[in-house]
Amino acid sequence: MDIEKTRQVLAKHHRDGEWFAELMKETYDGRFNEAFWQVWQEQIEPVLSAEPVIMDLGSGPGLFLRDVVQRYPAARVVGVECAPYMLAAMGELPPRCEVVDADLHDPHFDLADSSVDAVVASVVLHEMSQPVRTMQEVHRCLKPGARFYILDWVRTPLSQYIAGESDEATVFGADISVAELDDLFTHFIEHNRFSAADLAYMLEKTGYKVIDQTLLKEGRFARLIAEKV
Repeated sequence: MDIEKTRQVLAKHHRDGEWFAELMKETYDGRFNEAFWQVWQEQIEPVLSAEPVIMDLGSGPGLFLRDVVQRYPAARVVGVECAPYMLAAMGELPPRCEVVDADLHDPHFDLADSSVDAVVASVVLHEMSQPVRTMQEVHRCLKPGARFYILDWVRTPLSQYIAGESDEATVFGADISVAELDDLFTHFIEHNRFSAADLAYMLEKTGYKVIDQTLLKEGRFARLIAEKV
């Protein structure tokens, strides 16, 4: 998949890019909340060096980049993003933050082997037709014992997905439009691309040891933390 095709897929998935970038800003505190930072402190922070290199895949409007460099002033923080509306929403980033415009379907980061302390992919992998090349490239960049944090939608039954996104009376009622149904079911397919077991399987096959696998939000999301071995 070339980067222009990826941008087209993302634009369709996000419906309205500028609106979605603002939504990511509005919902940031809910995703990177106290529970996230507690897990980070327990599972990621202990492996960080004094001047860590931390990567954020699918950086969106860049709030996590800013947060990390504020928490770790000596860190080099590298974001990866290719959606033009997300890059525009970032604005000017603080020193020690940088962004790579790259397609995660086949990334080639300008980073040395075994040079990165931690990588985050929050709600990113479900948007990809395959994440194998990303997992391999991240593995190349990570130091031995460094960690890869993944949070993403995972496969659930349709009834459970509908309960989380809408309600049965609306979805199966006479008043819902075909466009609304198409949107709901398109996103169901995209959000159900991989199961938690699928993600763990791919991580293990690309050189990681999965040290945490936790289902969240009634099983609609999964958190995986993998260590380079």
